[in-house]
Amino acid sequence: DFGKPSYPLYADLFNRLQTAAATAAASLGYWVFAYHAKLLLFGLDFSSGLGVAVGAMVFIVVNVGLVNGIITLTFHTPYRKLWYENFGWLLPSYLVLSPVALLLARAYAASPPILGSWGGVAVMLFLVPIYYARFHWDEVVRTRESFEETVNLLMNAVDAKDNFTRLHTERVAAISVDLAKAAGLDEADLKKIGLGARLHDIGKISIPDRVLFKPERLSKEEYALVQSHAVRGEELLKSAHPMKEILPIVRSHHERWDGRGYPDGLAGQNIPQWARVVSVADAYEAMTAGRPYQRARTPEEGLAEILDVAGDQLDPELTHLFGDLWQTDPTWKDREVFLREFSSLLPFSGSFSPPSSEPVSRTSENST
Repeated sequence: DFGKPSYPLYADLFNRLQTAAATAAASLGYWVFAYHAKLLLFGLDFSSGLGVAVGAMVFIVVNVGLVNGIITLTFHTPYRKLWYENFGWLLPSYLVLSPVALLLARAYAASPPILGSWGGVAVMLFLVPIYYARFHWDEVVRTRESFEETVNLLMNAVDAKDNFTRLHTERVAAISVDLAKAAGLDEADLKKIGLGARLHDIGKISIPDRVLFKPERLSKEEYALVQSHAVRGEELLKSAHPMKEILPIVRSHHERWDGRGYPDGLAGQNIPQWARVVSVADAYEAMTAGRPYQRARTPEEGLAEILDVAGDQLDPELTHLFGDLWQTDPTWKDREVFLREFSSLLPFSGSFSPPSSEPVSRTSENST
């Protein structure tokens, strides 16, 4: 692709120069600490090892830092988020391979040569397992990409059933991740909660459209059928190993703090924490999005109702934390603002207005 619009000359120049800069900086770091900053412990000289460690870290910072920076400037993606999602996993690989690089250099320059009459023979033998490791990492990356494509396909399948609720799952995920972060959960948990939030309604794929989109109140039998989407979603995902950690979200996001939720009637702290986080986000999204049988609440009305059911329907601690977060004016606060920022494909721009503005009980159909 060299020289083509998809890979212009300046992009190739940047790639070459950033690699050269990273290599030069790493070499300088190694030279300074291996030869000029002696590290002696218990009579042993660890200077060379220190030089390798410093050189490796300098290479990582310069190489990945420059790539991360240029992508941030190009696509306006937060630097920290980009690092975590795309480059963080490289760190262990760099740290493990750095001593191997020193070993290869020593093997190449050994006098007399370790094997044959040329140091490159030993180096080539070492390269066999290294290239196998590279092949393995390629497979890991391909598997990850395939998994993400599968998640997007599942999410789109849910959204495609109802044009009105497109991006419902994306907004629930955005709220859930922000709320979980405010609750002190770590980055790894945030990623899984975001995934679980995006797929929390996957079970609705199996609910008949005549019931799912019924414009008036559901009968008792129909409501029970809609409630079954939590268990159906868990059944659908449990065969996929990467999904196992998010199954509690899918199954329990309609449990209530007072124990009157479904499908298991769990109460209080017995409800999985991740499911409690998504429950708050899902309830707010449902209230402010509206339904065929219920008008959309304003952000202020949605917040008031969320706080009103704290300790009843929703986790009181998370609910009040949500209130504090809402006051910081996040993007997801107003649904229309969120939709405009995250999608240019929406077929409508105004709020949904159903035939009747009479609200339904928030403790029953509201968060379904």
